[in-house]
Amino acid sequence: MVKIVVRRFGDVKEGLAEKVLEILHECYNRIDADAVAIVDLYIFDKSSAMNAFVSEEKRKLGIKTSAFEASYYALHDAWHGTPRIMVAYDMMSPLPELVRTGSLRHEAAHTMLHGSLEFYSFPFSASLLRLEEEGVIPGRVARDLLHLISIAAKDFEATRLLYENQFVEDQVAFNTHILEPSGEDREAWELAEKDKPSKLLVLVSILKTICCAAPLLKDHSHGGEISESIKKSLSYLPEGTSESLLRILDVATKFGRNTHENVDLLLGKTIDELVTGEKNTRTDRLSGKEV
Repeated sequence: MVKIVVRRFGDVKEGLAEKVLEILHECYNRIDADAVAIVDLYIFDKSSAMNAFVSEEKRKLGIKTSAFEASYYALHDAWHGTPRIMVAYDMMSPLPELVRTGSLRHEAAHTMLHGSLEFYSFPFSASLLRLEEEGVIPGRVARDLLHLISIAAKDFEATRLLYENQFVEDQVAFNTHILEPSGEDREAWELAEKDKPSKLLVLVSILKTICCAAPLLKDHSHGGEISESIKKSLSYLPEGTSESLLRILDVATKFGRNTHENVDLLLGKTIDELVTGEKNTRTDRLSGKEV
């Protein structure tokens, strides 16, 4: 049986912690009670406290990716060698119950699949390294691109694991919720559209979300609903851009069981569609430099 070690930060009621533990234990027991030996569970009363904690951890560990996690209400990592789940109570508590349950099961799936440090350290592929060296992609953008692509692949794998173990209704609820485009999503796109590095990262953030939902597309009862939710999540993008994202998403149908291979596959297609395939000119570089 999985041992879950709970730490509470701020005003987190005991009843909440017990409910979270109940959901996690039930998920582990249904899939594989021996899939992971120990999980650290950190519950924060406020998302600001969780974000500050994560930022300080990243500083100490020398992790240089941008703060994409600031918008998440639950996180997972294994930076210290032990799988860890973090929950922001103030962001999660207003969610519908089925969405909350689906979110927690999603994080549990990550601990079973990606519970060691090897899943949080991905080397630059030769193609990405070449693009950085040639000045096509600035270093910080290349780093964030690889980070987001790795999350996209791992999110697909987490949903696939849950779906294969008959967690369907909660995963449909969770994914339709995160696919719903918000005003912040539209604003982020409008601000990034004219800046190529920012545009690339916004698009890959969107890709991450639709990759999470993709394993549900084959469900006979809910596949159509997920397909419509994915289309809706892309509705504010130019048609050609949304088509590029859907072509990248199609690569996920080729995913096997090796996470690093899946990341490489997704990264390669993303570079083809959103970087080298945008315009084949010497001046249309993501760095904005003319050469």
